Amino acid sequence: MTTKLGTHFGRCQGKTAFAKETSEGSWQVQLHDPIHRHAGHDGWLTIGTGWPTLAAACDETGLR
Repeated sequence: MTTKLGTHFGRCQGKTAFAKETSEGSWQVQLHDPIHRHAGHDGWLTIGTGWPTLAAACDETGLR
């Protein structure tokens, strides 16, 4: 059985951002900032990972 993992798109720090459930009960937040030196080749920067819920990830990072 495959579990459908969640995603949520929004804004954070004035930039496009999204949260994704990397495994059941573990959320990661990424921010699109292509000029940041730590951003990947696609312009996305991971700003946090490991939150148990989407609400917790949003509260900690300011994702709206």
